[in-house]
Amino acid sequence: MAVEIKKAGCYTCWQQCGVKLHIEDGVLKSLEGDAEALVGGGYKCERLEAVPEFHYHPKRLNYPMKRVGKRGEGKWERISWEQALDEIAAKLSDIREKYGPEAITKFGGTVHGPADWACWRFFNVWGSPNVFNQGKNCGEANNLMECAMYGWDSLGVAPAPGVTKTIVVWGANPAHSWMTKWNVILEAQKQGARLIVIDPRLSESASYADLWIQPRPATDGALAWGMIHVIINENLYDKEFVEKWCLGFDQVKEKAQDYPPHKVAQITGVQEEKIIQLARMYADGPTCLCWGLSSCHFGDGAGQVAVHAQALLRAITGNIDREGGNPLTGPHEGVDWFKGINWDYQVENSARSRDCVTADKYPICSIGSLKRYNDAIKKAWNGKGYGCSFYMLFPASRGIYDAIRYETPYPIKAMFIQTGNPLITLAGAKNCYEAMKAVELSVGMDFFMTPSLAMCDYVLPAASWVERPHLMLFWGLTNVAVAYKQPMEALYERKDDYYLWKELAKRLNLPGEWPETLEGMYDLFLRPTGMTLAQMAEKKENWLLPPQEFHRYEKVGFGTPSGKCELVPSLLKDAGYDPIPPYKEPPQSKYRTPELAERYPYSLISGSRIRPYWHTSLRELKSLRWMHPYPVVEIHPDTARKLGIANGDMVYIETPLGRVRQKARLIEGIKPDVVHAEAYWYFPEMPEEEPWLFGVWDTNINAIISDDYDVCDYAGDHPFRGVLCNIYKAETALNCDAYVKPEAE
Repeated sequence: MAVEIKKAGCYTCWQQCGVKLHIEDGVLKSLEGDAEALVGGGYKCERLEAVPEFHYHPKRLNYPMKRVGKRGEGKWERISWEQALDEIAAKLSDIREKYGPEAITKFGGTVHGPADWACWRFFNVWGSPNVFNQGKNCGEANNLMECAMYGWDSLGVAPAPGVTKTIVVWGANPAHSWMTKWNVILEAQKQGARLIVIDPRLSESASYADLWIQPRPATDGALAWGMIHVIINENLYDKEFVEKWCLGFDQVKEKAQDYPPHKVAQITGVQEEKIIQLARMYADGPTCLCWGLSSCHFGDGAGQVAVHAQALLRAITGNIDREGGNPLTGPHEGVDWFKGINWDYQVENSARSRDCVTADKYPICSIGSLKRYNDAIKKAWNGKGYGCSFYMLFPASRGIYDAIRYETPYPIKAMFIQTGNPLITLAGAKNCYEAMKAVELSVGMDFFMTPSLAMCDYVLPAASWVERPHLMLFWGLTNVAVAYKQPMEALYERKDDYYLWKELAKRLNLPGEWPETLEGMYDLFLRPTGMTLAQMAEKKENWLLPPQEFHRYEKVGFGTPSGKCELVPSLLKDAGYDPIPPYKEPPQSKYRTPELAERYPYSLISGSRIRPYWHTSLRELKSLRWMHPYPVVEIHPDTARKLGIANGDMVYIETPLGRVRQKARLIEGIKPDVVHAEAYWYFPEMPEEEPWLFGVWDTNINAIISDDYDVCDYAGDHPFRGVLCNIYKAETALNCDAYVKPEAE
């Protein structure tokens, strides 16, 4: 038997660990971690074990399909790629002629490969600013604030074992969501670093903490300002860095006096002495404040103040671009990424005459904002703009739905869904559903049929990372690039995501270079290195990673309009925002909406990543599904006892938008007035057609969370945490065996 071992980067989650594929007579048999890989270093999780099942799964999409019944009816016919591409291109051309290039949109998901950057490249040249990605609710509010304050983000940083003294994991559970970073955190802790976890629930990560802080959901902005008060008033801040490199400190100092620890304790529910202890530990650095997406989920008012105050903490303690603190990685030095994606073309594109559909509501995400940010960033980063520039442009999803349904502020007529599942991942699922019914053209491309793809006109089969070459660029968020050759030929008629956009670009005569293959496009990105993808992949060290230069700002300044660390960001002020916002209660709380709280007395948090899955994906795989077969809502035992709920009972979670069912899990590590519900759930074993849509309305928590403009944060991100809800025992159990397609009469 011929056995080959091929190296690749695993995309079963976004971390892209290096792995080895064991291929026997052309059949993928098993995988192992690659100990020599830059990412992962040999790490292997349960998802890797399931890759052969994923690759050969009988429910994988293998051929292009066209809808022949009504949307959501589950009736399809197999067609060729040529027919699908010709028909889609013709419809796009007609839409552009009638409504302009802005009348198309695309929903993406997490980092699964070339889908996002290939789409961004197409949209920039085509002339539509209406690209949406799951990254909006993942890190946009944080990245916009960090880039406005110090000209890049610190999203990807991990502590430096032996150097970092204090680690802060704020609103995250990297033991489930970022295992490669979690391994580094544990190593740093072994070498003497103290671990602080700030989370309303006792997560696995919090169970390892030297100090666990449990604030009331969505009050994190007040907590951060209380820390700033202590750090400034006790002279624990980095005076030299602040005096030489920061603007606006006097305003910050004045604002901090509004948040003494005793007042913050009343807001957050955290004891006054713990707030003081937390602040002192944070100031005793180097301190690495690890990125967590929860602060992007607090909604109107509470969200902006949280990400701003957290950015202030990194800055005034001198931890920005500090070894062991929060280094700024900057752009890819050896990769033509920014130019290759045509970010500047979006700004200058004469075909486009309108901004994104929510630019008037969230001006920090607009063409004007995109230009202002990159003009500043380029000054400090050798003329290169922000790698993931669509963070400065993403429209709010509700605005896309309204543009489809009501043609306000202008019509959107075509929707692409690629590596995304917006019916499940986004708040306002019912608004999404109505838009999917109303849109003129919808195209989906993915590995499996999903609730969102079930509402499309065309469904296209995607090749996975097992079937395509790789140049890992991490969305342009870091300066890392890792190259791998294609490990196996694509099965059936699966195609890589770049193929879709390249073929449409050719049919629609879009300008620019569109190499014939994905590998050719990667070669284009790598031209500054003088290497092709294949040449880079063959090297023992198959990556580009320039040595980290700390305190780089001392030579070139910060990538802000002033060149300084702007504690009161001018880019926020220029966009019409309060650049030093006060604390505000979340959109729903017992203080801001007391009448609503009488009917919905519990504070709901959702959106946590749950192993063994990754967001909405992998629930088709039996080898993983048995580990976690149903969605779970966590409730304090005292609350459950009061409500007559036992562990394992099926319960309803209800908000003003409706109710869904999940199984109760009783835990001590959550406050009695807080519940934690899992997100991203649907059931691939249920029928595809309506009214089932794989159970989208049964357990999907995002079906009952609002996406209204007035509850979203300053960037248009959804309020997944701090929503008011009620919870009570359900009359019927959730039994997927009962959901069978009825026999024809």
